[in-house]
Amino acid sequence: MRILGQVFVAIDILISWLAGIALWGMTLVLFVNSLARYFAGFSFVGGGELAQYLMVWLAFLGSYLLVRVQRHITVDLFAVALPLRARKLLDLIVGIVGAVLLGYIAWLGAQLTLRIFNTGQVMSSLPILRGYLYLAVPVGCGLMSLAYIFQVFVLLLGGQLPRQEDYGLTSEIPDVELENAHDRSGA
Repeated sequence: MRILGQVFVAIDILISWLAGIALWGMTLVLFVNSLARYFAGFSFVGGGELAQYLMVWLAFLGSYLLVRVQRHITVDLFAVALPLRARKLLDLIVGIVGAVLLGYIAWLGAQLTLRIFNTGQVMSSLPILRGYLYLAVPVGCGLMSLAYIFQVFVLLLGGQLPRQEDYGLTSEIPDVELENAHDRSGA
């Protein structure tokens, strides 16, 4: 299980880098396109479309990372009121349902992606196969499904799930307004 955990950490690092590159690429494309449109009176063909496709990839890759640290969209009002044993059972059920559902979506997405690749469709303004956009669904959902499967095994074996603090993230959001107001008052 330890080796599998290390494999997932390596995948996490790779996906974090890819998501960061997608974000930087999207920002750069939109920034350069805006400057060209404002100062030179033209925009690059396909810039907006490329940014949209990078956003799709960023959403699916980021969703995987959120699943890994249990920060995906949840309603935990009910869960925090449960005793520890019941909360672990709920985490187990959520992991199983998430793995099955996302695995099914990944399978459907893979079928659609193969169909799109086989048709040879290209983007409307760039000479890139449209299948690369659709590939984000099976890759992202497949990774999320694997993350849930890993969580289920960790819970069944009594291990500890990775938390956001393990990745240098914090759950607390500093109250910047109060800190700034305090600094301005001179107190």
